[in-house]
Amino acid sequence: MDVSAEPWVERLRTSLRDGSALPAECYRDPALFELELERVLRPGWHAVARWDDLPEPGDYASLDLFGEPLLLVRDDARRLRLISRVCTHRAHVLVEGSGNARRFTCPYHRWAFERDGRLAAAPLMEDAPGFDRERCGLPEVRTEEWLGFVFACLDPDAPPLAPSLSVLEGELAPLGLAGFETAGILEFDSPWNWKVLVDNFMESYHHLGPHVESFQKTNRAQKTYCNGKLTGPFALLENPGQDDAPSFRVGHVFPTTLLAVYQGLPIGAWYEMRIDRHDHFHLRIHMLVSPEMARDRTIAASLVETARDVHLEDIAVCDGVQRGIVSRLWRPGRLNPREGALVRFQQHLLGCLTD
Repeated sequence: MDVSAEPWVERLRTSLRDGSALPAECYRDPALFELELERVLRPGWHAVARWDDLPEPGDYASLDLFGEPLLLVRDDARRLRLISRVCTHRAHVLVEGSGNARRFTCPYHRWAFERDGRLAAAPLMEDAPGFDRERCGLPEVRTEEWLGFVFACLDPDAPPLAPSLSVLEGELAPLGLAGFETAGILEFDSPWNWKVLVDNFMESYHHLGPHVESFQKTNRAQKTYCNGKLTGPFALLENPGQDDAPSFRVGHVFPTTLLAVYQGLPIGAWYEMRIDRHDHFHLRIHMLVSPEMARDRTIAASLVETARDVHLEDIAVCDGVQRGIVSRLWRPGRLNPREGALVRFQQHLLGCLTD
């Protein structure tokens, strides 16, 4: 579909040329969101798990990736697989939630599947002409591991992820992120366009506002900047520490993976967005720490509560932006130089949407 004549294309180009925020329709237009699904989200690589998730064979968790029902499962060889959770017979969803299972059996006609997706049983199919058991397994989605994350891509023809992130890996690998474990997960219903959170996460200019009593005291907005020397499908935001406070780095692997990690402290976070509508997603904040910290329940609980406090500060401003983007009077404002990561993401969006 040729979108070059769409009015929002020129407005998006104007925002990039003028160094302004995204046009309002990029947040509020359901039709534009459908185009994002087709050209940005479904073809992209997205973090869906950490290496330490589902540690035992048969552990599983269901998820939906942009409308595709999937099953994350640890198979008998202890490999973490992402497979369809739609029965290959009549399309009934096999399972919901999470747990541990020897096999996955469809409640409709009792077709059963092994942990690696192979068909294990198909009752009364012996007399079905042309039935080929080998062709009835559950399709598997492409995955890659990168710095302890499991990334998934719905597009079988998309380029591999890791080579494009070699520069970012060189920046983050020394911080120990690959070996971090999950200390806890916070969950929030988020009635916003997904890019509202991306914008907020990838600039620390707002430390002056909702975080004036928290981050602004340790990592001042005035000192933060996007590391523009690095190239690739990502942005990296630097947050130098004030006095003896540690610095931390905030990363965005396009299009949806948001992460943060401290320098000198084995602490990080991953913000996972499960996006379902143009004005809604479910947010899961994973606190990532060293294995030693993960085993200390007091420390782990404290870090999780700190993350909760920080996000509660962010909720108020994200709510405010989501309410404001319906305004017909608003025009995109000039971005601050400290919001350079937003420009990097705008460039990525424009490229994907108009190619």
